[in-house]
Amino acid sequence: MGNVQKQYQQYINDLDKPSVVKWMDFLAHKHADIYRHSVRVAILADKLAQPIGCNATERSHLVIGCFLHDLGKAFIPSEILHARRKLTEQEWNIIRLHPIVGTEMLDKDPGLDSTILEVIRCHHERYDGTGYPDQLAGENIPLFARMCSVLDAFDSMMSDRPYRGRMTMREAKDELLLLGGTQFDSKIVEVFLGLSDTILDLYSQS
Repeated sequence: MGNVQKQYQQYINDLDKPSVVKWMDFLAHKHADIYRHSVRVAILADKLAQPIGCNATERSHLVIGCFLHDLGKAFIPSEILHARRKLTEQEWNIIRLHPIVGTEMLDKDPGLDSTILEVIRCHHERYDGTGYPDQLAGENIPLFARMCSVLDAFDSMMSDRPYRGRMTMREAKDELLLLGGTQFDSKIVEVFLGLSDTILDLYSQS
């Protein structure tokens, strides 16, 4: 992962959370591609935290939540996650369980604040209320989960998937704008798109 791995190591050192390292190592062993995705989302979260107005503690919670947001996917079979065909409804239902599974895995970890668990449970809620697992809408979705949702989608669009190639930076930005107010919080999309395009380095070096 080149420079991305170096940034990850620096964040982990700064956060000083051994349990986060343990869970990330577990994810890397189970699904290396999801591990890499989670690291990039957390790095993007750190870039977004300041312009959103997060203080140091809030930034830490946001970044940790983004590191761990997809932990529940560690228990989804690889043949579903990496399928090149259209998934069945049953397979989609299995995938949709991952926020709940991840939250339950981490619920008893004394080193993780409740705001971190909210990121994990709620990052697939949609601003219009049609997301999962709880169909929350608007600002009833925790702020950090709304932030993670934008970053999670952006990284997915900027990455190769078994069923499609990566988008260009312009295509990914346009998609975020298109989905603002329905899938995403438009205010967060606006702040994210106002960041410098040096975020390109995250993808050219990963």
